This record gives sequence, structure tokens and C-alpha cells, in this order.
Amino acid sequence: MSIKKNFLYSSVLTLSQYMIGLITFPYISRVLGVSNTGTVSFVDNTINYFVLFSTLGISTIGAREIAKYRNNPEKLNSVFSSLLVLFFICTAIVLIVYSIAILYIPKLHDFKELFYIGTAKLIFTVFLIEWFYRGSENFKYITIRNVIIKIIYACAIFVFIKNKDDYVIYFILTTSVVAFNAIINILYSRNFVKFDLKNIALKPYFKQSIFLGSRSILTSMYTTFNVMYLGLVADTKQVGYYWAALTLYAIVLGFFSAFTGVMMPRMSSLLSEGNNLEFKQMINKSFNIISAICFPLIIGSIVFAPQIINILAGSGYDGAIIPMQIIMLLVLVVGVAQILAVQVLMPLQEDKLIFTASLIGASVGIFLNLLLVRVYGSIGTAIVLLISETSVTLYFIYAVSKNKIIDFPWNKFARNFLYSGPYFIICYAASFLFNRSILMIVIAGLISSVYFIFLNIYILKNEELHGLLNSTKKLFSN
Repeated sequence: MSIKKNFLYSSVLTLSQYMIGLITFPYISRVLGVSNTGTVSFVDNTINYFVLFSTLGISTIGAREIAKYRNNPEKLNSVFSSLLVLFFICTAIVLIVYSIAILYIPKLHDFKELFYIGTAKLIFTVFLIEWFYRGSENFKYITIRNVIIKIIYACAIFVFIKNKDDYVIYFILTTSVVAFNAIINILYSRNFVKFDLKNIALKPYFKQSIFLGSRSILTSMYTTFNVMYLGLVADTKQVGYYWAALTLYAIVLGFFSAFTGVMMPRMSSLLSEGNNLEFKQMINKSFNIISAICFPLIIGSIVFAPQIINILAGSGYDGAIIPMQIIMLLVLVVGVAQILAVQVLMPLQEDKLIFTASLIGASVGIFLNLLLVRVYGSIGTAIVLLISETSVTLYFIYAVSKNKIIDFPWNKFARNFLYSGPYFIICYAASFLFNRSILMIVIAGLISSVYFIFLNIYILKNEELHGLLNSTKKLFSN
């Protein structure tokens, strides 16, 4: 399947998640309230932290190795079986530590009911095997399955969540999404791959998983750990503010994640085939897309942050406005980092460079968490995330430039930044001319879209966006 089709499928998936998030987020934030949403966010992110230890780097290795051997059935079965067994062993160890932590850490013990429910998330993550479908580039299946389950999940929220005390039911539904995806994935995988204990080879992947897993854990020190630490040193209301800001950012970033997730297996295949020229062309296309999209998204999100928070989260979430404005700067920072890490360094197996970047980010994150979060709460956590991610991205740029892997396109980003002034003017003009929040955002969005298309097609002549627009037209015309 072509990159464009894969990206379109991933975009449909991301768009569906975006729409479902926009539908359920306002309902959940209003019904459960800032404190209970903060409680669920604290518990879920803490569980995600344990999931990191159980997955180690297996997901990354899996996507890379499956992409490499997808045309070799015997080797494919061996890789799949080996990684699944390794995943199971790691999860069993983590479950023991997880149980001890719930019993003996007071803040975790206070929410033991939710943490016991979350055990299912840890267990079913083993069988999620999303890495298998990404490695085999089966994005059509990923999209259809996720969209159906997400729609069922959204309907269940409106049926079962009626008041603020239903936060336990909400968490059960959230955990169930992982469980159902895992069950369907493992059953469907039997059409493509066979689990066989005779072909297990743990040794080739154990060292890699430890190395990449350490990188994931280090990365978590300024991402997942932030929410857990905020919950440990502040009240759940501060976690609720940060949750609201981070959720909105995650929806926007999802579009970039969809693109890089599609590209990574293809980049690995190109390198294994020795096609270095097309590899570099793909990277250039990625930079063309992200440099065009990130600036209008950042400007619109920052200018309209008060209105967006009020529309989506409702009253009581004013404390999320400043964290959101800070976090939205990460659209550019993390977008660039994802291209350099996922599309360039991972396919090249430059694991040491990725590990060093994670170590830098973790060091900055730990220091700033201790310095800022206890005093500034959710705002401090947002600052920690921004500075940590920026330090990682700057190191990636330095590393790829120093090692002459690629030439970072500074001019491309500078040109898009210079031409982004009108977005700022449009957004501020709309905020002054219109009183209703939705109207000002819609008007600004429409005018900005016209300028965006004109700028990229006729002035910057962005071939990638032009091609994507044509592909989208053909998709809907068919």
C-alpha cells in the first residue's frame, strides 16, 4: 500500500479520534468535574508509567523487525513469537512491582480500587501487538478496528456516565478499550502469523529492548512521570487542569503522530533495500508538511486558548488556559523531534543518539520537576514539558547535522515562520470583532485556511501539500 494511502488511513483514524475526543471531552469534563478527571488522569498516567516498564522497547523493535521480515514467513513467525514471549515475561515482573507499589505507597493506596481495575490494562497491553500491524503496514485494518471500538466507547460514555461519582465507570470503560483492541488484534493476527514456541529467540532482542526501553523510561521522566509527580505533590484539581491542556494538545499532535507512524516502517524498508536517495526524499517531504502546518496550529491555539478551554472543558477549568498556551508550542518542537527520531534515527538504528537525547531530556525534566511543580502546579508541569522536549529536539538537530545524516532545513522553517504573521492578525482580529467564541474561531479558521492554501500552493509551492490535497479530493470523489 502506498505512503499516501497509509497516511490517509492514519489521518482518518486520527480525525475520528479527534472528533470522538471533541465529543466526549466536553461531556466528561463537565459531568465528572476537574477534581475527578484529575483523579482518573493521575491513576491512568501512573499505570501508563508501569506499562512503559513492561513494554520496554519491544513496540519499536517489533515495528522495525516486522517491516524487515514481512516477506519472509518463517522469520516473521520467529520474530513475532519471540517478542510476544519477551513482552509477557517483562509484564509479569512489572505486575509484581505494581502490586507492591499499590500496597505501600500511600498516594497510590488511596486510589487502590482504580489501580486494581487498571491491572487489566497492564495485562492486555501484552496482546495489543499494534507493532505487528504497523510493521506490516496494515493501516486499513488499524483504522477500521480503532474507529469502531472508539465509537462504541463514546456511546458507552453517554449511556453510563451520568454524574461526578461515575468516574470509576469512566475508568473501566477507558481500560476496556485496550482490552477489546487486544483481543481482536491477537485473534486477527492468526491470519498472517503463527505463534510457535519452537522458534523462540529472546537473546537477539533482549539487549535491544533494554536499551530502547531505557530510552522510553528516560523519555517518560518528562512526559508520563510529569502527571504522576504532579499528582503526588499537588491536589487532583491541578492534575485536572493539566489533563485538560494536555488532552487538547494530544489531539492536535495526533496528526503528526499518524504521519510519522506511517512513515517509520517504510523508511526501514527503504534502508534495508539500500534506497538511500528515496529515504532522503521522504524526510524532505515530511519537513515540508510539518513546517507548513505547525505555525498556524500553534498561533490559533494560543490566541484562542481561553475560548477553546471554555467551549470544550466548561467552567471551572480556567486554570488550564496558561498550561495549554505553553504546551501548544510543542506542536513544532515535538513534530520536528518525531521526524528526526522516528523517521531518521530509528530506521538507521542510531539507538545511542536516541538514548543520549532521552538522557538529556530526563535530566532536564527531573531537575525542573523538583524545582517548579510543587510551587507552580500545572503551569510548572507545562513548563517542564516544554523545556525538556525542546532540549531533546535541539540535540537531535545537533546530532543529525554533526554526523552528516541529513541537512536540517532551517530555511524552510524560517520562511514558514515569516509568512505566518497573517495567521496571528486574522486570529486577533476575529477575537476583537466577534463576541461569540465559536463564531470567532470558525471565522478565523476559514480565513486562515484560505490563506494557508494560497500560501503553500502559490507562494511557497509546497508540492507535498499540493499532492495530499489532490489525493484527498480523489478519495472523496471516489
